[in-house]
Amino acid sequence: MAMTNGSLARSLEALWDSPDLARLFPEYLILLHQIIRASVPLMERARDEALKLPASDPLRQPLADYLAQHVEEEKDHDEWTLEDLGSIGLSRQEILDRIPLPTTASFVGSQYYWIFHHHPVGLLGYISVLESDPGTSEVYDDLERRTGLPKALFRTYRMHGELDPEHVKELYDFIDSLPLSDSHTTLIGISAMYASISLAECVSRLHS
Repeated sequence: MAMTNGSLARSLEALWDSPDLARLFPEYLILLHQIIRASVPLMERARDEALKLPASDPLRQPLADYLAQHVEEEKDHDEWTLEDLGSIGLSRQEILDRIPLPTTASFVGSQYYWIFHHHPVGLLGYISVLESDPGTSEVYDDLERRTGLPKALFRTYRMHGELDPEHVKELYDFIDSLPLSDSHTTLIGISAMYASISLAECVSRLHS
């Protein structure tokens, strides 16, 4: 079940191949922080909306339960990323004062529309994009070597590389277990595709 598209892979490849990677990688982590800090509130809203679905909706309880569990798994990751960025002298306030670009707001904000105005199951597509294709320890070692940046900067990024493969497997198993209608499946696919395209644009703006 592939939830990403070629544009995201190409955008990330261009970032990793940039001769200016030592400057761009912290900017990439700031972008990830802007996205990660929205993740728990987004899942909480989707969980709340799932619980408002009619009792007859077979997705109501399993979706709410999955999101509640995932909220616990993702808590404080934004704070950890701020701490990591502090290792290169960036203050917490300096990062929080940055206004996220419209592309970042659109990437996250589209999910609120589908949650509140269609069905919260669409968020599963977005989650699949955020947790897909994690790097390996060899990739992180190479990034450290090529950028010369401190190991502490990569702490949370490495952690996601370790945790996300299992999270993705759990997510795909969960999706496969749900009694999805054709409309639900289409929504998850649209959500994932738009998230992938939007994230590619966010990353491209870092090195354009």
